[in-house]
Amino acid sequence: MGIAVRGAPVASNGFQVVAPPDRSKPISILIVEDEALIASYIEEVLGESGFRVAGIAASGTEALSLAAENSPALALVDIRLTGPIDGIELACQLREKFAVPAIFLSGLLDAQTAERARAAHPLGFLPKPFLPSQVYNAIQRALDRPGR
Repeated sequence: MGIAVRGAPVASNGFQVVAPPDRSKPISILIVEDEALIASYIEEVLGESGFRVAGIAASGTEALSLAAENSPALALVDIRLTGPIDGIELACQLREKFAVPAIFLSGLLDAQTAERARAAHPLGFLPKPFLPSQVYNAIQRALDRPGR
């Protein structure tokens, strides 16, 4: 899975390295995904791209707790979380309570959910399935955005 880029280094796990790790001051990112396999994949991609994972949450309640403890710079949030708080409501709470912006992760979106999601002012949308380079690029665009 993935596209080989001539000259791009490949880590021992087979993931294409999309950014050289900068360990001097890594950006802290919270992963909010209720599918363990996808969360683990994202964690690996972030680590290989030089980011620090502030935590992995499978629910909105867990994500709010981790945000309070770890002060992430950004959250990758699955729109369709199980439990009383969906990803859209969670993104609103993360922004309001902790000033943590979100990038939404999503499979197929219906028009009503997409409209609700836009109202949460995400810094981006990342459609599933995604490649490591798409994750990195979405994060870079979000971090480079003025007034995030």
